[in-house]
Amino acid sequence: MKILICGKGGCGKSTVAALLAAAMHRRGKRVLLVDADESNIGLYRMLGLELPEPLLDSLGGKKGFQERTKASGMPLGGAPQLFPEGLCLDGLLDGVIASREGIRVMSVGKIHHYGEGCACPMGKLFRMLFSSLRLDPQDRVIVDTAAGVEHFGRSLDGQCDQVLCVVDPSYESIMMAKRVIAFAGEARLPAAAVLNRVTPEVDRELSAALGGIPVVGRLPDSRSIFMNNLQGRPLDLEMPEMEALCDALETARGGCAAN
Repeated sequence: MKILICGKGGCGKSTVAALLAAAMHRRGKRVLLVDADESNIGLYRMLGLELPEPLLDSLGGKKGFQERTKASGMPLGGAPQLFPEGLCLDGLLDGVIASREGIRVMSVGKIHHYGEGCACPMGKLFRMLFSSLRLDPQDRVIVDTAAGVEHFGRSLDGQCDQVLCVVDPSYESIMMAKRVIAFAGEARLPAAAVLNRVTPEVDRELSAALGGIPVVGRLPDSRSIFMNNLQGRPLDLEMPEMEALCDALETARGGCAAN
């Protein structure tokens, strides 16, 4: 199962991705957490890890990657050729993987320098990797995406099984969720919202504002998470509220399998 975590900047995507990865791992799933945000480096700190070598860097950076894909004659959006078809999680290079207590984490690529160019090669590499992966029933790939909806514009989401939009208590986040659900509908992808930093009053307001958008998870306004994020400390990865989100995802997956 491939799950994309998206939403506006600052809504808590990385926090939800890290907590969801830990909750799935506690259920005995084999988890790969993919950092597909070329700007943010906070995901690793949340897990108490150092940033591993990004996959793009392991291929020689943007220049090396472009030479490889040009040599293969593969146009943007073409069939994957850098990875074998049917690539399994164990087939990923150890050098680009960091791990904590069985949760494996990898980065697609990062912007390292001023003026180095756009993130297009990273999006292209992500699509190649994502479309090549073949998962066992117990595998869960959780993707922490860049803020906004650019990944929908580039069709990077087409290989996923579930889109989750994280919604915090802000008008911008509500509007972003509606855009995400609309784009997911165009791509024929199941999508739902996860409410973040909610109190009972905020929960009622957000749920009403989202209208008919399904809500599959609710995370409380946690001072512990706030302080750990503020001070750069690893998160406590056990949050009881994540169990309801896992239940909803597993139920949805079972329904899809039955169909």
